[in-house]
Amino acid sequence: MRDADRHLLLARTFAARRLFSLAALLSVACFYFQAPHQASAQSLSSREYEIKAAYLYNFIKYVDWPSYGDTISIGVLGSDPFGPALAPLNGKTVKGRRLVIKHLDSVRDAQQCQIIFVSSSERQRLQEIFESLRSARVLTVGETQGFADGGGIINFIEENNKVRFEINAEAARRTGLNISSELLKLARLVKS
Repeated sequence: MRDADRHLLLARTFAARRLFSLAALLSVACFYFQAPHQASAQSLSSREYEIKAAYLYNFIKYVDWPSYGDTISIGVLGSDPFGPALAPLNGKTVKGRRLVIKHLDSVRDAQQCQIIFVSSSERQRLQEIFESLRSARVLTVGETQGFADGGGIINFIEENNKVRFEINAEAARRTGLNISSELLKLARLVKS
């Protein structure tokens, strides 16, 4: 086998493995979100945020930042809807760096994070937040209708009782982030 053929085979195998792991994540997320109807609303909500926390963790694997030091920080701006769902991620290693979860009081603090989950409690301030983070190399993630259309990068949406996401790839490019084509294929794409 020629070196070029071997490299092509390795590249295809690697791409297939990454796609498989992302598909597996989505399958698990769909399974958890399709809970029995007799479950309480609080139970469904906690499952929803466990799924969203898993997505946040896995987004890191498919986004490249220009630089981010020894840690990768996920910040929550506004009221925290996750409850204990993010706690198991604190201290995990991803991309060879330690993951840190932060609860933020201001947009200024958000500039020190790689991912910011913008709570729906911040709905009235979205444009101010996007403007403040425009040059900060921060992956903005939300769950508010119109979040990605308005300039956010990833927005969680519900489709057929499942957690899905949409991506504004142009907003990511403007902030200097590179999102893997594998992740883009799984998202609904929006334009700002």
